[in-house]
Amino acid sequence: MIKKIAVSVVALTVLSSTAFATSTLSETASPAASILEGHGNPGDTATSKSDPDVSVRVLENGKVERTNSRYGTVTIVDPKAEYLRRFRSR
Repeated sequence: MIKKIAVSVVALTVLSSTAFATSTLSETASPAASILEGHGNPGDTATSKSDPDVSVRVLENGKVERTNSRYGTVTIVDPKAEYLRRFRSR
């Protein structure tokens, strides 16, 4: 029985979208925070309210591109991988 449950969980994880919501957000969360937490769809973009030089965009593969125009940096993060890394470190 446990083996069937484990196989089902693995199958569901593999079949789920790469850009998935990793946690619940409050209604006051900014669009940028929502995207960084995995609540975005491919093509969604947002600009940080606290730092207008920072923008985020959901890529087609579900990863999130974070661009800081002031410093000319681009970072690509995977919300799913970040969530799993945080969850496993507990």
